[in-house]
Amino acid sequence: MSASEVTALTTSGRVRGERLRAGVERYLGIPYAADPVGASRFRPPARPDAWSGVRDARTASPAPPQGPDPLLENVVGTGRVATDEAGSLTVNVWTLGGGSGTAPRPVMVWVHGGGYVQGYGHQVWTEGARLAERYGVVVVSFNYRLGALGWMYVAELLGDAYAGSANLGLQDQIAALTWVRDNIARFGGDPGRVTVFGESAGGGSVAALLGAPAARPLLHRAVLQSPPPREVQSVDEARKAARAFADVLLEQTGLDDVRDATADQLLAAQDVLTARLPGRALPFMPVVDGAVLPLHPLRALRNGSCAHIPVIAGTTEHEGRLFVGLGADDGSGEGSGEDGSVGDGFEAALAAAFPDADRRDRARAIYQAQEGSSPVALLGALVTDRLFREPTDAFLEAAAEGGGRVWAYLFRETTPVLGGRLGSPHTLEIPYVFDVLDAPGLDAWLGDAPEQRLADAMSGAWTQFAREGAPGHRLLPSWPRFTADRRATLLLGGTGEDDRVGRVAFDPFGDRRLLWSETTPQMTE
Repeated sequence: MSASEVTALTTSGRVRGERLRAGVERYLGIPYAADPVGASRFRPPARPDAWSGVRDARTASPAPPQGPDPLLENVVGTGRVATDEAGSLTVNVWTLGGGSGTAPRPVMVWVHGGGYVQGYGHQVWTEGARLAERYGVVVVSFNYRLGALGWMYVAELLGDAYAGSANLGLQDQIAALTWVRDNIARFGGDPGRVTVFGESAGGGSVAALLGAPAARPLLHRAVLQSPPPREVQSVDEARKAARAFADVLLEQTGLDDVRDATADQLLAAQDVLTARLPGRALPFMPVVDGAVLPLHPLRALRNGSCAHIPVIAGTTEHEGRLFVGLGADDGSGEGSGEDGSVGDGFEAALAAAFPDADRRDRARAIYQAQEGSSPVALLGALVTDRLFREPTDAFLEAAAEGGGRVWAYLFRETTPVLGGRLGSPHTLEIPYVFDVLDAPGLDAWLGDAPEQRLADAMSGAWTQFAREGAPGHRLLPSWPRFTADRRATLLLGGTGEDDRVGRVAFDPFGDRRLLWSETTPQMTE
């Protein structure tokens, strides 16, 4: 074995990783579940088979089947990731290692985003080596099944024999956390101090994990970055989505059994179904199935089931501009390009969100006063509030009402790319949390001079939270807990006080919050 090679023993067998800089050990593609193929397709995850000898864990596994990622592939330039159903249910570990006399280290388990249809654990901006090196935490990431293969309510199509196959993506996540519980001590980690953190659908998954009885004993802190915790289906909604998918698959391929379709055929049908849904809504997401997820996560939080688990939750300031800004020609509202259609989209989205004419006029005035006349900014703000900020506010309120310790943030650092018109869009905070501003290709997303002190503060605060259960860092002001009456929120980035990179505000965008509270149910059942 060369000097750069290291090995560790797991419950399934020994694995070979590699030693990186500063003594960090990296292990990639360790199976946490058996391959979900053949008779195991559309079935809950099963333990992987044991192996003899030493399994190589120096290269990443394939990602689960998925379509292209426009941001990572076209902007950052990562290229297409290899995908396959076989071999995709794996974990990755970054650690300083463990040995006799070494105190167990906090564990941080990352759940990737991607709208429940994209993503994988070894993305360029979630490399865990820097967190392990600087802060002595053990970082874990993993893959989980996506789209129809991971989140479709297949019992509607395949009968009672598949009654246990709801929320397969969530069941995969629970299986990965079970692997962490059973194995992470062998990598120097503390199985009694596990922080689960995720962004976008990863943040929504963290909310679902908090609502899943089988998951709650496996995690001890939670961070939700730009989550959509309202994106949860009832069984009736999930059945309808499954039938609609089956109809599209039959129309496209002539197949009347989803088990007979190839992964590519399933992906193609998924794309067609998504294109037909109003607003290209997500067809597949967590389901309140009564078993894996007995209650809507927000109701579980309000009931106090997670009061013992401290949480951080927040959004970026301009989440929605990622989804509307990349296609428009400029942010002025006066260009030709697609800005005219973006402006029409704002009015259409405004009418859908606020059917009452008086309330719609009030909403238009509020958004125009805060965002100006740019169609990209206006529609982006509406998308931000509808998909991310209002649901995150609802999560914070539910967690606080349930007696939990809760901290809120708003990420305000901006990117200069595309003339700065994207502001602080969806995903921008991820490389700051992982302290990987210098990762290959990220200058195309972050610009040439991203604020390293902000990365120091965020990575330090997140790892402090993992270590102690309360966030803090010398570059940040004291971070007060969120309560429903004061709504203390740490503003990260932008202009801070003194030499700090953040400041505390109370109820930022409160007028917009109140506006949405008039039209959004207090809690989804």
